[in-house]
Amino acid sequence: MPRVQALLIAVIAGCLLACGGGSGTPGGGGGTPADPWAPVTAAIQGAQSQFPGGLTVEVMTPAGVVYSKTFGAFTNATYAPVASSSKMVSGTVLLQLVDKGLLSLDTKASDLLKDRQGQPWSGAMGQIRLRDLLSFTSGISGDVPTSDPADITLDEAVLRIYEDQRATAASPGSRFYYGNTHLRIAARMAEVATGKPWRTIFFENLQQPLGWGALSTFGNGTNPNPAGSLACTGLEYTRFLMVQLRKGLDGNARLLSENLITQQRSDGFGPATTIIYTPYALTGRVNHYGFGGWVEAANGAAPSATNPVQRFSSTGKFGWAPWVEVGNGQSWAAVIMCQQADAAFSFLPSENLKLQLAGLIPAALAQNPPVVRAVP
Repeated sequence: MPRVQALLIAVIAGCLLACGGGSGTPGGGGGTPADPWAPVTAAIQGAQSQFPGGLTVEVMTPAGVVYSKTFGAFTNATYAPVASSSKMVSGTVLLQLVDKGLLSLDTKASDLLKDRQGQPWSGAMGQIRLRDLLSFTSGISGDVPTSDPADITLDEAVLRIYEDQRATAASPGSRFYYGNTHLRIAARMAEVATGKPWRTIFFENLQQPLGWGALSTFGNGTNPNPAGSLACTGLEYTRFLMVQLRKGLDGNARLLSENLITQQRSDGFGPATTIIYTPYALTGRVNHYGFGGWVEAANGAAPSATNPVQRFSSTGKFGWAPWVEVGNGQSWAAVIMCQQADAAFSFLPSENLKLQLAGLIPAALAQNPPVVRAVP
């Protein structure tokens, strides 16, 4: 090889090495590329001691799951009760019936429900619409303990709610009370409208289309609680959450119209709605409610025209915490999977971690991380 040519090759090679032309991170002088998820993983590890049973966190974009890590014994295949994360699922099923014309958001309780004498519901409770039930603004208390026993029917449970609340019910839309009664009534309306039990309605509209296992349904014996008795795996819930993220699509199959998805994530409070009870009083956040899920503004204040909804969420008592980021042009979702103790404040570690991760995940997504698991 001529001497001049050899010198030229040496100069070019030296330039490539000096300019980062070798393998490794650009401009980093070689080595392993930085992990875009490192801050997210570090935040979860920092909170891990608050989850003695372990946890799994997954993040997804419309393309699929882009982050999935398990910390401790609780995996995405662990079958577990999701408590109030049931509400987002049940709200979606009820909206599917609206999509099919079997119910309307303005269907009233008096249109479908009767008392023990066979008379339509009357008074303020007779005027409750499906939209009031989905947004928990029906004007009644959120909990009636006599409606909880597992050995009664959902019909009987709702009759007991009516008898307990009809004398004190406020006008629909006037007050918000978080609890189980609203979705029990809505599910019973769905049973009357379809002629099918709640578990069958769920099976036909979501459980079967999403490929969930036979055990992944609503518990509580003959009296399923649509607001809190769902159990499933994280893999199954992630597929449901992907339907939310993809605005009603499961693969190429449309399970819910985009219009109803939009309404589901909108503030269900009216201008005169007063908050009577919310678990978020413990956190100082003034979250409002959509159709089966919380609508949160970024600053924790009440959503408004100047303080828009940032996320749609449904954290459960045992710490299961799914959410969809919808504000500022974002389009991603995440879920914290775990099973904490049955105690009053067990949801708080997940709530705190959710808010911390919501601030870190966008930076990771900006680096276009690859899909680690495809979701139909």
